[in-house]
Amino acid sequence: MKRKIFLLYPYYWPHYKAGGPVQSLFNLVSLFSEQCDFYLIALEKDLDGLPSEKLIHSNAWVKGPNQENVFYTDSFTPWFVYKLVKQVKPDVVLLNGMFNIHTTLNGLLAAKLLGIKVIISPRGMLQAWALKRSATIKKIMMLFFKILLKKNEVWHATDAQEKSDITFHFGAEQRVFEASNIPRKVSSFRPLPFPDEKGKIKIVFLSLINSNKNLHLIIDAVNQCPEYVLDIYGPVIDQAYWDLCKTKILDTSSVFYKGPIPPWDVPDVLSQYHFFVLPTQGENFGHAIFDALSVGVPILISKKTPWQNIEEKGAGFYIVLEDEESLPSILKQVSKWSDEDYAALRNRSMQYAIDYWHKTDFKKDYSFLIDE
Repeated sequence: MKRKIFLLYPYYWPHYKAGGPVQSLFNLVSLFSEQCDFYLIALEKDLDGLPSEKLIHSNAWVKGPNQENVFYTDSFTPWFVYKLVKQVKPDVVLLNGMFNIHTTLNGLLAAKLLGIKVIISPRGMLQAWALKRSATIKKIMMLFFKILLKKNEVWHATDAQEKSDITFHFGAEQRVFEASNIPRKVSSFRPLPFPDEKGKIKIVFLSLINSNKNLHLIIDAVNQCPEYVLDIYGPVIDQAYWDLCKTKILDTSSVFYKGPIPPWDVPDVLSQYHFFVLPTQGENFGHAIFDALSVGVPILISKKTPWQNIEEKGAGFYIVLEDEESLPSILKQVSKWSDEDYAALRNRSMQYAIDYWHKTDFKKDYSFLIDE
């Protein structure tokens, strides 16, 4: 008999504007669909309050693309979550994120009342930078968690840093299983002339638009490097920050905002660019980073991500956030490369993604989900 797993997070396919956690859940469900029956509650509208272009049937269990069971609703209440969890009788309730009050807190209460095993996956929300945003609310919720949680709860950490964050906040006796987020599978390689037919080098930012991602640093760098064109993809999460970024755009023929794109279009979109750039202040995983590598696009990222040895493996470069000349310097350096040099970098980028898939046994790493 398949193991029943109840996943709680406010957003799920076909929604995508909440970023990486949605993709992480979708990939997890896809990988274990033959071993587990998955049940998810999700809001019927995306992060920005808009409906999906795909038809969604609300207030009833429906099948998702991996035969998962999804219940789309317009809101969450403690009683609603409790009722559905009681109806399903899952073996495990997997809570995704720490501060989604309608899912995390309600899901935790329901599981505790019904005596169901709980696994908590913070999804990067215990990182220091994340705790600084809406700090007062998060401090209050942390107090609730410390009252409700036992000393030996089961946790899922996506890397060693998250494991350290969990034990720091909740104690060394917590049972923490480390398993990386499951990325998209590697796509086919596509060569790209360097520079393009107009003599331009095309770079892409694809992420949520908020201050954590440091988009303004990329715009500042492009202002100094006229041979570059920047396309920006992603939903605006912080309007004030986006307004600041727009004031920095000096040449509207070099910087373009393309809006959010669904995950299923990401590989084709990224493959059209010479570099993927993300000077982030911190990432739990960074699906877009791996998506770029998976189609052979070299990456320019900060070191505050799980992706290590990028320069050593010849798959891109690290941006030093404390040095405002770091990114412009990298862009000026690579702009002098030959087409052959760039083609070799593109090949090494894809090989990095291939090697990552080959060295990681995701089913073994996630065995804690299906173990008794």
